[in-house]
Amino acid sequence: MELQQLFNAFYAAANGVQPYPWQCALVEQVAGTGIWPDISVPTGAGKSSVVEIHVFLVAAHALALSGSRPPRRLVLVAPRRVLVDDHHDRALRLRQLLTDARTTGGPVGQIAEALTAMCIADQSPAAPIGVWRLRGGIQRGSGWRLEPSACQVICATPQMWGSRLLFRGYGSSRAARNLESGLLGHDCVGIVDEAHLHERLLDTAEAVAEHGRGPGALQVVSMSATARARRGHTVTLSDGDRQSAELRRRITADKRIALVELDDFKRGAESELVARARAVAGAGTVGVFVNDVPSALRVADQLATGGDEVELVCGRMRPADVELLRAHRPHLLTPRGDPAVRFLVSTQSLEVGVDIDLPAMVTLIAPPAALAQRAGRLNRSGRCEQATFTVIAQEGLADRQPADIPRSGPYEGAELLAGALWLRALGDSIAPARVAEVGIPATDAPPLPRLRAAELETLEMTGDALAADPDIELYLTGPRPPEAQVNIVARAHLTQHDRGTGEPRPLDDEVISGMLTACPPRPHELATLPIGDELRRVLEVVGEQAWLLRSEAGVLRASRLGDQQAADGDTLVVPDGAEICTAGVVGLGVLRGQAQPMRDVLSLPVDGASRDTVVALPAAAIAALVSSDPALGRRATRDALSEALRDAGHQALADRLVRNRNERLSQLELRWCGGADADVGLLLLSEMASRAAQTALIVPEQCISVDAHNQSVSDRAHAIVAQLGSAASARERDALALAAGCHDDGKRHVRFQARMGAADGDGPLAKPRPGHQPDRGDGWRHEQLSAAYAALSSGADPLVVALVGAHHGHGRPLFDRMHEALLSGWDDCPAEVSAQAAALFGPLGDYEVLRRRARDELGPLRLAWLEALLRAADMQVSREGS
Repeated sequence: MELQQLFNAFYAAANGVQPYPWQCALVEQVAGTGIWPDISVPTGAGKSSVVEIHVFLVAAHALALSGSRPPRRLVLVAPRRVLVDDHHDRALRLRQLLTDARTTGGPVGQIAEALTAMCIADQSPAAPIGVWRLRGGIQRGSGWRLEPSACQVICATPQMWGSRLLFRGYGSSRAARNLESGLLGHDCVGIVDEAHLHERLLDTAEAVAEHGRGPGALQVVSMSATARARRGHTVTLSDGDRQSAELRRRITADKRIALVELDDFKRGAESELVARARAVAGAGTVGVFVNDVPSALRVADQLATGGDEVELVCGRMRPADVELLRAHRPHLLTPRGDPAVRFLVSTQSLEVGVDIDLPAMVTLIAPPAALAQRAGRLNRSGRCEQATFTVIAQEGLADRQPADIPRSGPYEGAELLAGALWLRALGDSIAPARVAEVGIPATDAPPLPRLRAAELETLEMTGDALAADPDIELYLTGPRPPEAQVNIVARAHLTQHDRGTGEPRPLDDEVISGMLTACPPRPHELATLPIGDELRRVLEVVGEQAWLLRSEAGVLRASRLGDQQAADGDTLVVPDGAEICTAGVVGLGVLRGQAQPMRDVLSLPVDGASRDTVVALPAAAIAALVSSDPALGRRATRDALSEALRDAGHQALADRLVRNRNERLSQLELRWCGGADADVGLLLLSEMASRAAQTALIVPEQCISVDAHNQSVSDRAHAIVAQLGSAASARERDALALAAGCHDDGKRHVRFQARMGAADGDGPLAKPRPGHQPDRGDGWRHEQLSAAYAALSSGADPLVVALVGAHHGHGRPLFDRMHEALLSGWDDCPAEVSAQAAALFGPLGDYEVLRRRARDELGPLRLAWLEALLRAADMQVSREGS
């Protein structure tokens, strides 16, 4: 089957319709060149189809239907969490289609098989494609780091992607920075949706891409309905698209502008908004857009007083709450809609990309980009012969001076003035074709310095904390920082109920702290709240029961909030049932006397993901089991645990444990959190096999030697680069093979072997002896000594030494021990290894010189990518128990 025939069949299977001509042209262009162009097509023309197009292009190259190799990873960057979730949902549906097609065959089955063959790990979390989400929260899927050869779709917010391009991934540990930057900055295409909102991020990403080297360098794509061409090649609508009846109906859909001007906008805007919404109701759900959450709460409350069905969607809602809304109203946030809902109230959350099709809309004045996006949800399919876009604004706004215009929500007077002037330029229509014709005016921004090689090389030093770390926000968002906010999570295990009285009583702090770090909040649990008066009111209700979770240098710490001040990015954990919500949204003080409880949703299955379950158990029943089997992975241990669960009244969990007793940690991982003097502890049960972020964990029952592990990792690295094809040069493949074959040789040190519990006759062990629990050590890093072995094996090849030294994220650019301290306690170290250690880490050591040569040869991102390939091979092998 030819390329376009196969694409048409694949796209139709995924979406139920044939692709538009511009989508076919995009496939042809990337298939022929391997390079993605910018994308500029009107709202409603199917921009989100880049998910299917990326997956198809990767498969088509594997099937030898295209001559140019496309990037294996797509990062689809979206400005709103709701849109990130929508892209993620779309990719998940595609993955399910491909998974099902592996058994049914046909064109889609052919593609699924080709994609599955790219995965290397056993029980790969990326087969047939990997689908991940990177957005705010503490616990994020990390399986995308495991399969560098697989086709992957990663849906991300701008800060989460941009920070990783700059070696400062938000929420990542210091040791993971090179891994994540290498994979997201190489063999990757970053498509920035609604690109006009993120000019600064685009500039920075393009600067990073310019420093890329070799095949597979980062590609950056601007995608917008009104994007100005940033490069010489842009895909847009063709004459063939305009001849498509369906697409023509969408881009010329009737959307008439009705401007309502108020003399007292500040006091009367919300009541006028409510009145206008009621006036246009009757033909389906009316979209009602405001500029901030307090306004949304007030407007929703007023609309509901007449007995009408009102739903509210805003950025403070947890993904779990949105999922519950989708379950209750399955068609509301889809093109089909829900006629039972009379009003859908939202802030910026539903502005961008969400595929809803509303017959009428009323909105407060906003900047041009926001108005264009809101109008994109109105009559999206063109099915309504007439649709009205009603805008509430201050009287004579377009003729005022910015200083005389009060702000509305996050928008300054100058931005509102720009919105009014833009509406005047549009005339009476805000149809997509008219918006594309007029364009969206560029926002004024002060000139800012572009990212230079010197800054990127400084940021690339990730091994140690720098005395003056660069502020990456300057390169991501410019001079206006985002609003400081915290995450709010409700958890039931902060207290336990007395079995006699039923009264709640607190658990020991050591137990709670241990569980919060062992089971950190997952994305679906997180609500956000700005730091300010509303947070203060919430904390007044919660009192001393609040806990603070804070990530410091990638290490998560939990403590009672007490007198500590919550800072931007912190997570506050409140007890299940805390009455801190208004109209289903976290926050108090907007609608007095209507506080609602916030519930624990930890175990709620979201997106088919696995569940974490926490239960309280008497410590006396578990302590002996933990002492004899710290991993709680043996069959006898699990039988005893199931009895303890039954005794505590958790029959369903006990039955689940028995069902999984033969699978050990590969299916159900258990962790015990019990304080030294606590009467009651907490048991965490985590389903592992269905968790896309992790592969199965195998508990080895035999000793794993350094030699055997090195050989397994070398074989795996060879398999990975073989699957990557032309992405890695012969020089790089040889260096990876050498590096993998000696990457753990530093573990031969006798001190490390003592930590592993090695016995006489075992030989050097790469992993702890079965049943042995190693101590945490004193910070000595085996990679530093492994670098000496690498120098010995490779003739001090800079790339081999750099890969071995830094593949775990340390030694970038230095280690903290001189060669004497590195070899301390190992009198029988081979003389040639000792000599190499002195040459690398002595007073005039060459380690950093060699690392610098490797970086100069490959550039920061490509070197990090090769480090990530070695790390991935190591992780895959280790997780499979060898």
